[in-house]
Amino acid sequence: MLSLVIYDARTGLPAARNFYRTTERSIPVMIQDIALDDILATLGDARTVALKPGEILFREGDEALSMYLVKQGTLRVLSGSTILETVREGGLIGEMAIIEEHMPRSATVIAGTHCELAEIDVPRFLSLVANNPAFSITVLRVISRRLRVMNRRYRDSTRHL
Repeated sequence: MLSLVIYDARTGLPAARNFYRTTERSIPVMIQDIALDDILATLGDARTVALKPGEILFREGDEALSMYLVKQGTLRVLSGSTILETVREGGLIGEMAIIEEHMPRSATVIAGTHCELAEIDVPRFLSLVANNPAFSITVLRVISRRLRVMNRRYRDSTRHL
């Protein structure tokens, strides 16, 4: 079962208790503001990717053709040996493949637990946006949140120079 997390627009944090806590390594990048059932229905016969713990979804530098919706499990996003983020059920991963065509993957993604993902290629993404326009805003929010975290990390790392 997928989770729906509602964020406080002012703070950017989950608005209700018992949702994932925001930490630098575990930022909730989850579908929000739209019905998950609608997204899954639109995805229809999308390919399901199943991963065992430790299996690699893709590596930094790989060709990028699809993004993924995490239906079940936990994945780690790494660059080199640095864990950038943990993505859980309801999260999106690999979204830059849809936004920037013909660019390689910017990170490696490894399953932390047994995972089930719905693959979203460009035609499915366009169908999702046509049927659920808020989905495009959700993807942009994911990218924005990840950029803000990277900016914060960069600022913090340059303070010590």
